[in-house]
Amino acid sequence: MPVVPSQYWSIAHGTEPGEVTQDEEGMQTMRQLALNMAFMIKAIRLGLQQFGSPKIQESLVETHYIR
Repeated sequence: MPVVPSQYWSIAHGTEPGEVTQDEEGMQTMRQLALNMAFMIKAIRLGLQQFGSPKIQESLVETHYIR
């Protein structure tokens, strides 16, 4: 599962509407997160174009956790 990182905790703080934009560190973190997300989306798209989707190698085995 791809997980997109940022530069720190991916959170910005505010208690009133619009107040979050005053959290400069939080906003910078969100901008970096957005850049990293865009990069990962582009990288996945390029990988799919070059290599295609992974193929299912085995048929599904359903055990329902009962033995």
